[in-house]
Amino acid sequence: MIKWFLALLSACIFSTSVWAVPLKLMVFGDSLSVGHNLPQEDSFYFQLEKSLQTDGFEVHLLNYSKSGETSAGGLAKIEKALEMQPDAVLLELGINDALHGMKVASTQQNLQAIIVTFLNKKIPVLLIGMEAPVVMELPYRTAFRQMYQTLAQENHLILYPFFMEGLWKNNGIHKDLNYFLPDLAHPSAQGVAIMTKNILPTVKKFLRSIKR
Repeated sequence: MIKWFLALLSACIFSTSVWAVPLKLMVFGDSLSVGHNLPQEDSFYFQLEKSLQTDGFEVHLLNYSKSGETSAGGLAKIEKALEMQPDAVLLELGINDALHGMKVASTQQNLQAIIVTFLNKKIPVLLIGMEAPVVMELPYRTAFRQMYQTLAQENHLILYPFFMEGLWKNNGIHKDLNYFLPDLAHPSAQGVAIMTKNILPTVKKFLRSIKR
């Protein structure tokens, strides 16, 4: 009886998960999250779920990402996202706005509306940032980067500054071709593995901050 009690106590102390039922974690993003031209098992949301579960987190990932999604597109489908009843959200949008030359202020306004909608429903948000393409002028790239920082600060969010961190070489000047598909825009399976590994500590921190 005593051995059984001690085993149970040990399991309670060392268990990573703090929830009675799996937490539904929604990935709300674009082609970088959905796994453009990759098998499902190589996609970001699939790899992240596997990594979290391996580390003891009782989570189920809801993939609500779409290739080509913009901030406006995300905002337009926010009600359908709520119908899926997520417990928490990883928000990864904005790069397609930059590729279309959308004004940073407009992107920020849309992302703010998405964030507020989730927060008003008591759904925590982890904000995932991106960098504008190097072909854009420096003032635009600077404003785009600052946009994520401002959104995080104003809404008291945890921010992961650059989703594709680790996929570049020579101090961010050149892409590591091993980590990209032939289109040089989307990560390869190797690239996704690097992205997942790098963001994992931040996602864990975010999940541990959630009270249910």
